Order: sequence, then structure tokens, then C-alpha cells
Amino acid sequence: MSDRANIGVLDDGPYIVDGLKELSNSKDEDLEISSKVALCRCGASSNKPYCDGTHKKIGFTDKVDKDAAEHPVTEGESRICVTQNGPLEVSSAIELKVKDEMKLSEDNPYYLCRCGASENKPFCDGSHKRIGFSDDKN
Repeated sequence: MSDRANIGVLDDGPYIVDGLKELSNSKDEDLEISSKVALCRCGASSNKPYCDGTHKKIGFTDKVDKDAAEHPVTEGESRICVTQNGPLEVSSAIELKVKDEMKLSEDNPYYLCRCGASENKPFCDGSHKRIGFSDDKN
């Protein structure tokens, strides 16, 4: 097993982040993390950015192709920032364990949907603006 942080995507459920070093919100406040943390991707958790199981209650469905694909991963901090009323900004030092049709750039962070409305899950496509996704706490 690698020491590198990684993100798994549960079918019809949250992101499971393993080995994360830093999680912050849009106010640059550090958020609590543990060796494994479940982050909401349905948009309905009452404890955003964390998963609280609401995806089951609302019937959130999304299957992600977990085909073992090579992803460019850079050296650096394993950091996720919860953007204001928007996606998760993930440092390219964190491996995403899904098939990547878009070919993630190793030079930039990548953005994961947390509103549940993206047509390109798990990636953000800007749908949070269209649906008025809100997370005032972060």
C-alpha cells in the first residue's frame, strides 16, 4: 500500500479519502480529518463537507467507472479545499481512483463535484451554480 493520499468513490455514496494531510474551507480554516474521511458528494449532508448518510435517504445514485487507470500524480501536499458553494479543490498530489476520460493535468488541482448535480461525476461541471448549491458554513 502506498503512503500517497488517495480518493475512492463509493457507488451511490461519498468520497472516501485515505491519508489526507490537510482539509480546509474557503475561509482558510482547517477542518477535522482522520486517517480516513468520508466527504459528501450528494450535496444534501447536514454536516458538509462530511458525509452523514443522507445520500441513502434522498436516493442519490451514481456509479463511477473504477477501471484501473494511470493518473498523473505530482509531489506535494495532500490537500483538499472546500470551495465556497462549489466543488472540492483537490491537489494533484492526491490519486483519484476512478477511470479518467478527461486526463487530469499534473500541473493543476482538479475539482470534484459535491453538489450532486454534475453531469460529469465525479468531476465538477459547474452545475452547483445552476442549482444554487449552498454551504454557508464552509
